[in-house]
Amino acid sequence: MALPVDPLLFWLFLGAVTLLVLTPGPIVSLIIAETLNESPKHGLAVVAGAEVVGIIMLSVYLLGFSAIIEFLSDDVLSAVRYGGAAYLAYLAFKSFRKSDVGADPKKIVVERTPGKAFTAAIAVAATNPKAILFFAAFFPQFISPDLPVMPQLITLSVAFAILAPFLDCIWVLAATGAREVLKRKGSVSLISKISGTILAVGACALLLINS
Repeated sequence: MALPVDPLLFWLFLGAVTLLVLTPGPIVSLIIAETLNESPKHGLAVVAGAEVVGIIMLSVYLLGFSAIIEFLSDDVLSAVRYGGAAYLAYLAFKSFRKSDVGADPKKIVVERTPGKAFTAAIAVAATNPKAILFFAAFFPQFISPDLPVMPQLITLSVAFAILAPFLDCIWVLAATGAREVLKRKGSVSLISKISGTILAVGACALLLINS
């Protein structure tokens, strides 16, 4: 059964989404930091949290509410974004303050539950409401005028919702590998410093998005 989209545009869409998701940003920063600082389960929890918010934003876009978001004042959108950046900065501060656990490189103390990482991901992802407007600008580029629009939008949305978390898991795997290397070298305190730096970069990225 043929997809209700133009095959060429669909493959171009998948390529563009791959580049988009693999580009470091606030959520990627949180994935890496949680995986390094706590555990791979925490990184996967961040992926799940980001996916929940992504599905909600896609649903808002498909229902046509992006036009309503567009009428919100820049002050409101900026305040929300600043709140997310402040939260990432707070997590960075906590990461920098995380003490070394001693000489044993395998003793990395897990201070947060995966549930808290999931909540953190929702907080960070939800503080970029202009992401809905991004979908409104991004998806139409891959819509064929020769086919019904809504089936194409639904297909692209489903593809995005499936591909995005899969690609985010690549960051979890990469951070897990880095974590093991650092543990073998005994650089336990360095893990916290690296995580804090990555979170701080994520906070700056959130501030710069659509600024």
